[in-house]
Parts: sequence; structure tokens; C-alpha cells
Amino acid sequence: MLKLSLLLLPALVLQAQDSVIPGAVEVRTGVFVLKGTPNETTCQALKKHHFTHVIDLRRDDEPNLNCESESAKMTDLGIHYQRYALAKAPPDADFDFLRTLLRDLPKGSRVLLHCSNGNRAAAIVCPWLVMDKGMPMSEALRISMEAGLQLPETQAAVRRYLGRHGMS
Repeated sequence: MLKLSLLLLPALVLQAQDSVIPGAVEVRTGVFVLKGTPNETTCQALKKHHFTHVIDLRRDDEPNLNCESESAKMTDLGIHYQRYALAKAPPDADFDFLRTLLRDLPKGSRVLLHCSNGNRAAAIVCPWLVMDKGMPMSEALRISMEAGLQLPETQAAVRRYLGRHGMS
């Protein structure tokens, strides 16, 4: 029981603090999920808190998509911008790719993941939290739901992916 409490303590502390990025949830130290797209206030906070990466998960058919502008803004701030269009129910290959991307970030990286409403960004971090960070699935799901995981088809895709990897 003590070991489980010690594993959960960082997550509880992170949830208790106000986020350094307005509208974002810090799901693990240095990893944030934003519900929506970065605005000027978000960009100022990213610069102030020395963020290194922004991962945009929006699809081409989404309203107000302007990747070129966002990429240019992040580049001006010295932040690496990457776009990876993600479906509402991501296939295993997308979970695999994004888990690898998160796992392979340089030590000390600060990353913001976002989509139009946080649903897909929160979905992507859930398997990473469980499989790569050793967080219990129930806790990872709770944090992901707080961060924006909301659509039943997205939740089902997360559960299927975890189930295929022996996590249930």
C-alpha cells in the first residue's frame, strides 16, 4: 500500500497545483495537455516556462486550423513544433508512434500536446503514462479524463490499445 501511495503522490501533487499553462493539465512533470489551441496567453506562458516542444494533433478538416502560423510562432519562441494528425479513435500505430515520441524526448524537455478540445491529446498520454511511466491504469484514465479525454470512441480506442498490450 505504501508503494502505491508513493507512486500516486506525484500525480496528486500535480493535480493540486495551478497549471503554469492556462487551460492545460500537467499529466506528468513537464508534460501538459491543452484543451484547445494555443493563444497569445498560452504562448507567453510557454516562453516564460521554457517549453521545448509543442505537439499539435489536429486533423486537416478541423476549423481554424493554421499550422503554418502556429509553427512559425513556436519557432519564433524557440519551441520545436510538430504536427501529427490524429483520428478520434486512433489506431495502434498512432499510439505506438506518439508513445515513442514522448519516450524519446530529451531529458528535461517540457512539452505541450493539444488538439481542438483536449480529447485526443489526453488519449495519447494515457497509454504512455501506463506503459512507459508505470502509472496504474485507473489513475492514468482519471488524469486523462481530467485533461480532456471525453468521447466514448476515443476512450474505447485507449482501452483496446492497453488491452492488446496486456494492461487491463
